[in-house]
Amino acid sequence: MSETLLEVKNLKKYFQIKKDQTVKSVDDISFYIRKGETFGLVGESGSGKSTLGKTIVGLQAPSEGNIFYNQQDVGTLDSKKKKLVNKEMQIIFQDPHASLNPRMRVGDIIAEGIDAYKLAKGSERQNRIYELLEKVGLSPDHAKRYPHEFSGGQRQRIGIARALAVQPKFIVADEPISALDVSIQAQVINLLDDLKQQERPNLFIYCP
Repeated sequence: MSETLLEVKNLKKYFQIKKDQTVKSVDDISFYIRKGETFGLVGESGSGKSTLGKTIVGLQAPSEGNIFYNQQDVGTLDSKKKKLVNKEMQIIFQDPHASLNPRMRVGDIIAEGIDAYKLAKGSERQNRIYELLEKVGLSPDHAKRYPHEFSGGQRQRIGIARALAVQPKFIVADEPISALDVSIQAQVINLLDDLKQQERPNLFIYCP
């Protein structure tokens, strides 16, 4: 049996809307994902799938419960160790338009993680950006452009390149095709499948 990579135990994420009103976005969910697995989560719109994904990768703090990554309770780690775990867990957001900073060039968007974790500088950084663009089916020339100059499918490819930039071991894909035209949904799914074979990350896919 493959070793467990991620385990979620009794996870809750509540939001206080008003003094006497609480929204239970994620309410006592448990599951685990083994190394090498692709895990699909099905749920209707508004059921808390996106909140769950963001909580797993550390973008939101859980209200209760535990997240274990490689047998480590992420909530008990110090800031240095937690940063290393966050590097290994990346997310591809649902809306490729809203998730990309319109004021940044594509090359700098892709390199956000590279810069944050100081993985490369100068020509090495530039070459890594070009390599990632080509990996997702875009051109190195696209690094100089802005997000609004691309189609929805191309923007999602940019988001995928950004997620891959730090060579993660686990990727949360938050309904990565739901905001795209039907004609290009299959292209993005095929791209994710190809990348899984090449990069071998675990994928946590949200199905609409």
